[in-house]
Amino acid sequence: MKTKLLHTIGAMAMTWPVMGATLTSGHVDFIGIGYVGGALEPHSHAHAGAIVDGSPLVEDTEFEVGELSIQVAGNVTRPAGSEWSAVGVGSGVSFWALPETSTPGQPFAGIGAEELTPSDWISPIRITLTNMSAPVGAHFSLLQTDGFGDPTFFMSTLDGGITAGDFYSMDLSIEDHAHFLWGFTELGVYDLTFEISGEHAVDGLKSSSATYQFNVVPETSTGLMSLLGATVLLRRKRK
Repeated sequence: MKTKLLHTIGAMAMTWPVMGATLTSGHVDFIGIGYVGGALEPHSHAHAGAIVDGSPLVEDTEFEVGELSIQVAGNVTRPAGSEWSAVGVGSGVSFWALPETSTPGQPFAGIGAEELTPSDWISPIRITLTNMSAPVGAHFSLLQTDGFGDPTFFMSTLDGGITAGDFYSMDLSIEDHAHFLWGFTELGVYDLTFEISGEHAVDGLKSSSATYQFNVVPETSTGLMSLLGATVLLRRKRK
């Protein structure tokens, strides 16, 4: 079920059309991956305590693709160094981001494949960015930093737009869960489409496409979502 909501951001008189419920803080496997009936099943898995539409979830909750969006309200200043250029803004310039580590009051968004059985897959699960609908001139990036703060970019729309190199590969024998810094250069709604693929030991090559939404808003608007607590949405518990 998909519901359109219009948010007016203070005196800016700007509207942001978002889908379904909105998560404003807490742990979420925003790209959750299951396997049901011989098909990869993308979804989102929000953990208990996450704030959705202004209220904390009392238990882990799964959302179908299209039922949940993430609000991005935090600013980060781009460090100096050419290794950060793929963010899409200049050194010392701020951009909006979801943090790579758990931060109070912010969404802690990751990719989760805990529902998959590692021995069933003979190749890594690949999450590839295939399309983006976003504000004019906006860029998206997905990266992780090491212990020294140096970035490794998996996706960036800065150079040449979306290419075959915009992917993250999850080797289930090593990990089934990962967190990132998700970067956005402009205010507005981003609809990001990912192809999720892998080779099943019995069923062969499998792939599925899903679009996830991020709503990038001014930091002063973070309290706005408390007004949406009464929104009625269809959800399903994790099996």
